[in-house]
Amino acid sequence: MDIERLQVEGGFLDGLDLRFSNGLNVIIGARGTGKTSVIELIRYALAARSHTAEAKNRSLDHARAVLDGGEVTVVLNDLIDEVTVSRTADEDQPRSAANFVAPIVLSQTEVETLGLSDAGRLSLVDGFINGRSSMAASEAAVISSIKSIYKDILAVEAEISSLSEEVVKVPSLTSQLQNFEQQLRDLQGDSIEVAKKQAESSLLTEELAVASAREDVVARFGNHASEWRRTLDGLLSENYGPDAWSGEPDKDPVGDLRGVYELAISKIVEASKTFEQIADASKLRREEISSKRFEVERKARVLRLELDKVSEGTGALSRSISLIKAQIAQINTRESLLAERRNRLVALRKRRDEAKNELEDARLKRYILRSEVANNINQALAPYIKVEVEQSSQLGEYTKALTDALKGSGIKYNDLASKISENISPRELVKIVDSGDFENLSDIVSIPKERAARVVAQLRDSGLADILTCDIQDDASMSLLDGVDYKEVSALSAGQRCTVILSIVLQHSERVLIIDQPEDHLDNAFVANTIIKTLNRRKGRGQIILSTHNANIPVLGEANLIIELTSDGRNGFVQVNKPLTHPEAVNAITTVMEGGAEAFATRAKFYEENSL
Repeated sequence: MDIERLQVEGGFLDGLDLRFSNGLNVIIGARGTGKTSVIELIRYALAARSHTAEAKNRSLDHARAVLDGGEVTVVLNDLIDEVTVSRTADEDQPRSAANFVAPIVLSQTEVETLGLSDAGRLSLVDGFINGRSSMAASEAAVISSIKSIYKDILAVEAEISSLSEEVVKVPSLTSQLQNFEQQLRDLQGDSIEVAKKQAESSLLTEELAVASAREDVVARFGNHASEWRRTLDGLLSENYGPDAWSGEPDKDPVGDLRGVYELAISKIVEASKTFEQIADASKLRREEISSKRFEVERKARVLRLELDKVSEGTGALSRSISLIKAQIAQINTRESLLAERRNRLVALRKRRDEAKNELEDARLKRYILRSEVANNINQALAPYIKVEVEQSSQLGEYTKALTDALKGSGIKYNDLASKISENISPRELVKIVDSGDFENLSDIVSIPKERAARVVAQLRDSGLADILTCDIQDDASMSLLDGVDYKEVSALSAGQRCTVILSIVLQHSERVLIIDQPEDHLDNAFVANTIIKTLNRRKGRGQIILSTHNANIPVLGEANLIIELTSDGRNGFVQVNKPLTHPEAVNAITTVMEGGAEAFATRAKFYEENSL
């Protein structure tokens, strides 16, 4: 879609109503008349991407300062559909009736500095890829899923750890039980009365053990129901309902959905009440079991006193045996729970790995698309400009995620985080932590085994969600042929950098291009031989809006529309909005860009008289 119209209410450009052609639009004017402001207002209205964080903040501040509390509106048109987009100075996002593709906008500073940052170069390449926003949204959804799964993994691992600590006590408890039972048999001797009472005591002990196990199961069940109720109540407390409609009821845009919404909420309320009822019933059942257990304990206590009268020490041993059996019964109940939790952990890790595969596939697709863009640029600009994309070579975010995970561990992590990120992929690191294979970590990064074990323990405790999902970005390098050798963009002069960036940007043919003063740092020879040629080749293949002080761009570029801005000191406004050959446009170019007709004629005469 081309930009058809720009309207401004409020601020320096209050009342501006500017129309564009679908070809090359050149904005001219003296400094301070609002050329850059027009470009930044279009960027702001359409939420067009800034290519560096610094440029984003500067552009946002510029647009809001120019609006001064007002509003900007942009009309887009592709001969079939028309989309109106508006945004006030204090709105976070634009308002529009339909979807649209934002233009590529480059400020003067971005043209100068874009090639110097890793993110800037990638942004330049990504500008050629269609559907980036949907790709990013899909990737964000997978990342969110992985992080959610990891929360469950950490919870299950903590529960497994707690249950395992109890299960390992069983052999020791069994040994104690056998010892106490042997002592009891020694004290009983051959007494028939003691044997009878002891058999009675054993039955009561078994009954107590079963009651303890049942009470533990009921308590855990009730707690689980209470957790569900609290979660649902928390969601309900944040539900303020849909926005009210103050207009006529039959024109309510969500009128047919309000009842469905309320029904869904009522079902959640009902579910919360059901879980509350389950928790209350569990509490009552636990109290019943506890009451019966108390009665059994009373009988057992009386029996132990009788045993002690018959044979001193028998009651105390019976009490110890009863307690140990109850403890073992509870642990045996939890052992089956431990097996279930281990199975759940395996399933969660499988889901995590599947999601990670999906994330890696998305990033591989992104790399392939970037490589295709680089190949296309190289074919168009060879041999002077070369672009290369290296897969997953920016380790900064991975190193930072490792550093954050190791903070507070007492481990010196700065150098260690870099070593790990350079030698072990996030997926490999997760595998090492899952299996506790600290020896492998020790071998790969050449650290003592004791230190490697501490690292694995810390990473397991802190979780690996941020590490597994961190974006190890590709790297885009850009070079210019200087003599017989290629020079990296970071080693080029400002003018040479602009040569590279502009040459690449001007390869766009499917999106609107908006560039602020592209000629800065460039000599007229380059403007004439490169920019003008590219602009002429691009004719009929997309709209361009440029602001400039260089007369070669509108004249040799055969601009479709000349827009002259001027200012009365307080406000900027349009002086001329005419085709290139219109007398008003010719006069504007001559006056603003050539210093007037007399100055232009004098230079022309000088060139004619002194030409070789």
